[in-house]
Amino acid sequence: MPAEHRTTYDVLDVSVGTDPELAMQTRRGTGYYRVPSLRGVWYRGPFEHSGSVATLEDWFDEKRLKADYVPTGYRGMTPTRAVAGHEFGLKLKPQEKAALIAFLKTL
Repeated sequence: MPAEHRTTYDVLDVSVGTDPELAMQTRRGTGYYRVPSLRGVWYRGPFEHSGSVATLEDWFDEKRLKADYVPTGYRGMTPTRAVAGHEFGLKLKPQEKAALIAFLKTL
């Protein structure tokens, strides 16, 4: 990535595991993602790319990382499956999670 992109596009220095080779072949895996606005996020569920997490409360529940998690949204062919990754916000205290969810519901 060109150095000036870090400041021009406010790029975070976090690897998301994309493959730079794919960027040259398929235009995928470039590491640049257009992130949607959080405005109205509370009513846009279900969440996760598969729609397996039905609510914000479920999204911020660390139980979804465990293998025996029963998805609250789309389940697919298996009754249980972990929604791994996306661990940001799971270490918040209960009051902090409640405040964050309440804030997201005001947007």
